[in-house]
Amino acid sequence: MQIRTDSPAMFRMAASENRKEQCMSTQISSASWQGMAVAAVVCLVAGQSVLGASWPFNGPFGVAVNSQDVVYVAEIKAKRISKFTPEGRSLGTIEKIEGYGPLVGPFDVHIGPKDWIYITDCFGHNVLVLDAEERLQFALGNGIKGMDPGQFSEPHFITTNRAGEIFIADTFNARIQKFTPDGTFIKAWGQIGKGPGEYLHNGYLARVDVDGKGFVYVREFDGGRIQKYTEDGEYVATLSKRGVGEGELDEGYGLTVIDGKLYCPDTFESRVQIFSLEGKLLEVWDPGEGDSDNKFNHPVDIARTSRGDLIMTNWKSDRVVRLSKDGKYLNGWGRSLEGLLQWKPPVRVKRPTRTPIKVSIYAGPDDDTLQKSKKHGVDILYASLENQYRDMGISHIMPKVVEMGIEVHPSIACWPFGMGHPPSSVFEEHPEWCVWKKGASGPIKTILSWAHPGARSFRADAIVRQVEMQGVQGVMLDYIRYLGTDYGYDPVIVNGFFEKYGVNPLSLPQDDVRWMQYRADFITDFIVELRHKLALRLPDRDIEISAYLSSGDPDPGVYLQSTMQDWLTWGKMGIIDKVHVAWYTRDLDQIYNAVRKTREALPDRVKVNSFIACYGGNLNTPELLRKGFEASLAGGADEVTIYRVDAIRELKLWDAIGEIIADVDAGKIP
Repeated sequence: MQIRTDSPAMFRMAASENRKEQCMSTQISSASWQGMAVAAVVCLVAGQSVLGASWPFNGPFGVAVNSQDVVYVAEIKAKRISKFTPEGRSLGTIEKIEGYGPLVGPFDVHIGPKDWIYITDCFGHNVLVLDAEERLQFALGNGIKGMDPGQFSEPHFITTNRAGEIFIADTFNARIQKFTPDGTFIKAWGQIGKGPGEYLHNGYLARVDVDGKGFVYVREFDGGRIQKYTEDGEYVATLSKRGVGEGELDEGYGLTVIDGKLYCPDTFESRVQIFSLEGKLLEVWDPGEGDSDNKFNHPVDIARTSRGDLIMTNWKSDRVVRLSKDGKYLNGWGRSLEGLLQWKPPVRVKRPTRTPIKVSIYAGPDDDTLQKSKKHGVDILYASLENQYRDMGISHIMPKVVEMGIEVHPSIACWPFGMGHPPSSVFEEHPEWCVWKKGASGPIKTILSWAHPGARSFRADAIVRQVEMQGVQGVMLDYIRYLGTDYGYDPVIVNGFFEKYGVNPLSLPQDDVRWMQYRADFITDFIVELRHKLALRLPDRDIEISAYLSSGDPDPGVYLQSTMQDWLTWGKMGIIDKVHVAWYTRDLDQIYNAVRKTREALPDRVKVNSFIACYGGNLNTPELLRKGFEASLAGGADEVTIYRVDAIRELKLWDAIGEIIADVDAGKIP
């Protein structure tokens, strides 16, 4: 085994699961860069690095290959860049960089001219540039979400052109930023919108790449569009549209220029589509979703070796595969299903004594779902209904639902409330009720503010009216949050904060705790108003109010970040009855820990529902789904919800769900 000691990065050599690590630290005093001592921490693993051996990938997203065919993989959840040969032999990792510190959450890694390494540290809101020896050359960003030139909000992918100019997908600022090779800002382009040169508000831009002539290609994750620009950001064409048919793009990240073609891993369709640079469909690789070697499971990024082979990350199965140039499987490495199925909880959390454990489905009350739910013992349907501010149209079926002993709790998307086809007239009638984003010259006229009393009452009154009309037993408040810390800069909020604290919030970081709390309090005001109006309007009906959480970490200063959901306060005030802890993942530790932390943080009276997903390549077999139940219940969940019904049908999981429910009722899944 060769051990490199010439790098300032932290390495994990020859990783193998269930091996005991032995670490040593070496200070290399003779090497320096710009006056900084270069240190390396080398961690050895007892065991061997074998061809195609398991590697504990945790969120493999971006992938790149250098001129020596070293494969770099960005693992966003593991907070590292892992390195391999094309056959899967481990070459170590980059985890801690001298002059920067540990990586926070790297989304992408790119190899540019001279084999320099470019990393988007997405959750750190920074971009790092290392030379070929992995020494930090410079960093872009200041570690705080921002909209100024050179600041970022969760940057996703990065690329360079032949001249070494840098292009960065500044994802949640809805723009591309361009820099000189030495990191000097040149320009930015893009904004939220549906038109050319704009990016959909909920279909954030994700991937950027450049062809040999300098044209820039940008893909939206949820918008289905690839937009083509000149290297100066002038719009040229839109090459695709949203859809699931051949030549259409569903939710996905992938777009890489290889040999004059656009290779597009279509993530949520588990396929790869190849287009010409003008957008003509050339090939589709669609072996089906799965975990066997010849299947794809939510591919994200793709890169080419010098031999012409292709390296592709499979996000949901935590694997990397090597394909031939025509898409045939050659080899792969990563996590195994056998390892997942051996998972055991470290300790079982005792939930407060109350009603039996419930099992739910994310589904509407159509006849087939109702019959299957009744047959297999499902308790609640969380129904996502488009007409949220108009008639939901389910009152006619609710007597049958009640007779079956099933509850329906509509899922209400509170942040985009009023959108739809057509949207509510409230946006035109009351633009002063709309939310402002930091740095904007006016409100976003399709999203209501949380701060304006009229906007809060519009939401609350519509929800109460629908609960009464439809006869449902509860409501799930989804998107009960801000979309990010750069929202909520309405003049009324800014002025109110200044009057209260004597500080202009525009001078504070977006995630200043006091500033986040001030904005979060307006959401609390809305829930209080909703609870009060439901009690007045329907005094004889016990309507359950539940909230869908965007963070399962109750640590102080953490649970407010990014979305400003003050769910701890909601629970302690008693204004919600249940929280939904949602982790659409195969990471059973993550499911367990999120449920456990939430259960331990909230008062006993507040129920905890664990949302787990068979959808999206996650717990997509009967065995994995059962493990998701085990992790949820061991963490102290009062309820488990399976997301979502279309995947249940496609994967033929109804019978397995019935068996799991029977075992839950019998106490066989503790």
